[in-house]
Amino acid sequence: MSRSFSVTNIPSVSLNIAMKRILLIPPFINLIITRHQGRILKIALLVLIFITALYTKEYQGEYQKIINRHIGGVFYVLFGAILISVVFSRLKLWQATVFAFSLTSVLEIIQYFRFPFLLELTKSKFFLYLLGNSFNWYDFIYYAIGGVVGFAVLMLLGHKETVTGDS
Repeated sequence: MSRSFSVTNIPSVSLNIAMKRILLIPPFINLIITRHQGRILKIALLVLIFITALYTKEYQGEYQKIINRHIGGVFYVLFGAILISVVFSRLKLWQATVFAFSLTSVLEIIQYFRFPFLLELTKSKFFLYLLGNSFNWYDFIYYAIGGVVGFAVLMLLGHKETVTGDS
């Protein structure tokens, strides 16, 4: 008789411990951040990430090309994952991260089609930074990196799933 293995059979607490081991996060780290402190830290991080993401578009210097064109993608997904976890606090950790990755990917795919109204919108710097102006397959790699970083940051900040094991 063989036993089937399913992620749904694992309690969320042990799954979180396993993910912390994979991401090399100490298992006690979520005990020092309360839920309220985690929310405050998330909001403070959102401000810092937003400023950093904007700076990647204006950076001039060594590695300018890669920083201007791609590194912002890491920060966009990271920002999205944290923002979604703050606004939709009932979502699970992985759902907030996947939603942020998916939304950023959809925006990238929309850039491929170069719709006339989007071209008009991107004449404004605000929409240019928000929507982008060119499609690049390599951006998906940076979005994935941003998703992994966002997932790890949410675990460190004591997302409710890791603090209590609740659904």
